[in-house]
Amino acid sequence: MDKYYAAIDLGTTTVEVSLLQADGSVVAKHGFLNPQKKYGSDVISRVTWQIRHSEDPEITDCVAESIRDALEKMLSWHKGTFPGDIRKAVVTGNTAMAAIFMGYYAGSLGHAPFLLPYDETEDVDLSGIPCTVPAPVSAFLGSDSVGGAWALPLGEDELLMDLGTNGEMLLRHDGVIHGATAACGPAFENCTRAQGIYGSTMLAAIGRLLKRKKLPADGTLPQDVAERGIYDDGTVPEPGKEKAAGKMLITPKILQEVQMAKAAIRATFSMLCRRAGVEEKNLKSIRLAGGFGFHMSLRDAVTLGILPEELSERVKIEGNTSLLAAEKMVLEGVEEYERFREKVVTHRFGGDTEYEELFYQAIPYAIQLQGPKAASYDES
Repeated sequence: MDKYYAAIDLGTTTVEVSLLQADGSVVAKHGFLNPQKKYGSDVISRVTWQIRHSEDPEITDCVAESIRDALEKMLSWHKGTFPGDIRKAVVTGNTAMAAIFMGYYAGSLGHAPFLLPYDETEDVDLSGIPCTVPAPVSAFLGSDSVGGAWALPLGEDELLMDLGTNGEMLLRHDGVIHGATAACGPAFENCTRAQGIYGSTMLAAIGRLLKRKKLPADGTLPQDVAERGIYDDGTVPEPGKEKAAGKMLITPKILQEVQMAKAAIRATFSMLCRRAGVEEKNLKSIRLAGGFGFHMSLRDAVTLGILPEELSERVKIEGNTSLLAAEKMVLEGVEEYERFREKVVTHRFGGDTEYEELFYQAIPYAIQLQGPKAASYDES
């Protein structure tokens, strides 16, 4: 019977699992929603839950059980047995998710000075399987984004933008890897979750409204429209009527949350380039990864001002680089990753006046509409 290796990307929203053979071939993949969602949709809410229930191991146990169930199912497809037919596993993830997975108290990540619950690569038992959890670089740069930059690998004057529930960026210039996190949180997904749609779908809808001149470039709806919101087709709900089926309702709150998140990404991108000493126009490529980054339309990213238009032809969609890192580490070990992460120089831009100026400049949407300033709206 063949022996297998397991690679797990422990995301805040989803968990992705690969089953590999020793030659590197992937024999099965499986993904599922992170069961920790019942404790909160984002990192901060889960850390807060753990703070309030510090003696309760359920938030750790539920995800370990789900990974075990996934591996059992994947092995059954190949007539394998669990756990004996899996030699080793590697789990990559952001710092908070990895810490909680190992049963560490992650409360220190919920407030300044954001101390690491663990700072070395550790080996744990995953339901009888030897499992390695690679170390993070900082509270906000975990083995998911850093591992992705290592696994690609990230070339000179290339920037990895990992957009998932959070937004991490790594840039290599003159042999030094610079890293930073955009304080966008889960805004793209949280603002749309109540309507049961993806954040990337909402970005596309906002982009269409901008192009059709149904939304001013500053994202501010007229008062009479703002009170009711605007549908993705440009029509406005009739007063007192329920939300129309099959339409997305875009409210001022959604517009503001998207603007704040995309401004954080754009400002962090610019600041990271400045701190690394490279001009944006000289970047060789932007390598886009993460669940949100994979599904986001490049055209929408440019329209809304998330990415600079002049670099759009240099964007490469990379997919799940965190899982790629886990696959590489489980077969090759973590030594090369360790050497890579030690080179990362981290930057924090909160409170920096230069960053704040860039942030405010990035709040308006990139499309500057032509014609009358006041848009016309039709009631549905």
